[in-house]
Amino acid sequence: MKNLTSKMDKRTGLMTTFFVVFAVAVPFIMFKTGAPRVALFLVSLIMSLAFITSYMMIPKLFIEQNTIIVKNNFVNIKIPFQDIKKIEVNPNIGLNIRTLGVGGVFGHFGYYNGNDVWYVTNVFHKVKIETKTGKIYMVSPENPEEFVTKIESGVSE
Repeated sequence: MKNLTSKMDKRTGLMTTFFVVFAVAVPFIMFKTGAPRVALFLVSLIMSLAFITSYMMIPKLFIEQNTIIVKNNFVNIKIPFQDIKKIEVNPNIGLNIRTLGVGGVFGHFGYYNGNDVWYVTNVFHKVKIETKTGKIYMVSPENPEEFVTKIESGVSE
């Protein structure tokens, strides 16, 4: 079973780096300026958020037994090929409204544009999967065109 997940794009990598630097610098500065209780609270809050976010980060994407599998520490989504109504490469950035989820730190995960479920690490490698029930998933394989071709031809790995 080969992990097909795309590497982070530059914007996502910069946001993640900024978050990590911020998470370390702000409490350190506050501690040095004489606010140790506030610094301790901020360290606890930021580390909790980082822990939760990192648990959701970078899902693993697989094709196995005519099923697309999206897996991380919280989800194990299985989309059988026969349940797919439409699959297409969607490299457009456009305006996407995050309904509930993470928007750039470690990737883009959660609900966007209402009920679209995103597990995207690279916004330029997005693939839109629409199921027969109307559910929309966005994933980001390393080679989107090859991924779509495999699904359309019904090829498992």
